[in-house]
Amino acid sequence: MNGQISEIQAFGHRITPRTASLYEKTLSVKSLSYSLVSALVLATTTLFGVLTAPAAQAFDLPLTIAPDQLTGYERTLFKHWIDADKDKCDTRKEVLIQEAVVAPKLSGSCVFNGGKWISAYDGLVTRDSSTLDIDHMVPLSEAWRSGAWKWSPAQREAFANDLTDLRALVAVTASLNRQKSDQDPSTWLPPVDKCTYVSNWIAIKVRYSLTVDTAEANALTTLIATCNITSITAFSIPAYAATAGITPITLSTNSEDPTPTASATAATPEPTAKPKPKVKKVKKTKKAVKYSSCVKAKAAGATPIIRSKNKTLYTLNKALDRDKDGVACE
Repeated sequence: MNGQISEIQAFGHRITPRTASLYEKTLSVKSLSYSLVSALVLATTTLFGVLTAPAAQAFDLPLTIAPDQLTGYERTLFKHWIDADKDKCDTRKEVLIQEAVVAPKLSGSCVFNGGKWISAYDGLVTRDSSTLDIDHMVPLSEAWRSGAWKWSPAQREAFANDLTDLRALVAVTASLNRQKSDQDPSTWLPPVDKCTYVSNWIAIKVRYSLTVDTAEANALTTLIATCNITSITAFSIPAYAATAGITPITLSTNSEDPTPTASATAATPEPTAKPKPKVKKVKKTKKAVKYSSCVKAKAAGATPIIRSKNKTLYTLNKALDRDKDGVACE
């Protein structure tokens, strides 16, 4: 490794430090001529746009490889399970409400009555929420090692209680959460749906501009190919990119060259050469339905529920728009 940042070789292509804050990123894999291809999606957090790369192009995975910060971590540095909206349900219970396949009835100070959940890591069905832990997809100590040591207390609190990206916090069987502890995918994967787990891990790392160590990067590269992952959508948060010292860039390449050069990837493309983003169409159900949770809305193919696209459906499911940005179940 050369200094803080290095690059690794993956199937004949480079994975180098590239991050584009303010933009949605989509990583793509081509299984024939090029095993690893990643494309970026230019978008704000309220507009979905897709930048489609020609088949012969390859883009860099927007993750930075750097050594871990091995000292200084304390769990108390990440204030978590707060009640951000003052509705008497803390972050833990908000996640349980979001992920319930049968919504619990609430009484008093957010006391659960009934409800049903399916643990994402082993598929175990339970009607007892006390058997579940809320797992930070990227554990708090792993976040510390890969960049959170530079964050402010407010940034760490926001990370530890992130309800705006459903992949950040996950309700899982308690024993598996404790088995995982603070391990990354190079040493631990869940018993089921490993590929979704890998995709979600990368999305959260990109979201918070967190680095990966060499072993982690090698494992992710292999898993992306093994899983035949074709797309990963993530939103980089500008404040965290700034803290990480990352300057937002826009990738552009010559369609005749399968590997982008340093000068091509670092430069902002001319307006005439910049591909026009395609707006992602929202899947519509036959009729507007009120869903008890985002899990059910997703299963019905109705997510994301965007106010500007389907006002009736959004109005019925307004309660699922936790951050009140006009998009429910993002």
